[in-house]
This record gives sequence, C-alpha cells and structure tokens, in this order.
Amino acid sequence: MMSTNNAEGQHNQNQEELGVCNRSSHENQYPFLNEFSELISTMSIKTLKNDLLTEQQEQLATILWEASRSKRQCDPDYQPKIKKLRDFYERVLIVDHKKQWDDYKKSASIHKDKPS
Repeated sequence: MMSTNNAEGQHNQNQEELGVCNRSSHENQYPFLNEFSELISTMSIKTLKNDLLTEQQEQLATILWEASRSKRQCDPDYQPKIKKLRDFYERVLIVDHKKQWDDYKKSASIHKDKPS
C-alpha cells in the first residue's frame, strides 16, 4: 500500500510533474482545438461576427472587451493579455468549442452507462 504522507519530499515514480501545459492531455480533452483556433484566426472579423458568433456570444465578447477597456482607463498599470475585440470574439468561440466537447463527452458517457 502506498503512503499518502510525503513529508520527506520523496518523489513518487507514478506521479506526473506539473508543467505549464500538458499538450497531449489538452488535445485529447478537446480534439481539433488547435485546428479550430487556427481556422478562426484566419477568418475576417466580419465572418466571425456575422456567420459564427451567436447574438449572445457577440454580446458577451463585446461586454468583456468594454470592461477590459474601462479597467485599462481606470488603472494604467493594468495590462490585459488580449486587447482587440476580434481576440475576444475568438476567445468566446474557443470557450464554446470546449463546452460543446464537454457536453458531448457527458452525453457519450451517459449512453455508455445505460444497460443494453
């Protein structure tokens, strides 16, 4: 039996090291995420806005962008990672892409658990 007390700082061989990103894990969790990100980054803002974003997604991205701009005006030291409205559109689409995969996985596991 393995001990959970690791007070001496011993390294367990089965333990994974924490890192900035475990890329293979993210790719398995969200298939086609890199391809999707690359695809939407090449599209025009007009296509993103008119063809891909729902009205709610567009509103969310716009509100987040406006909030970021307001915070920058109030706090000159604030340096957000994303500044352009287009980047907020892309971020909202990526979050939705991940949510769709999460929903799919939940429904797929429900179907697997049902007795035949």
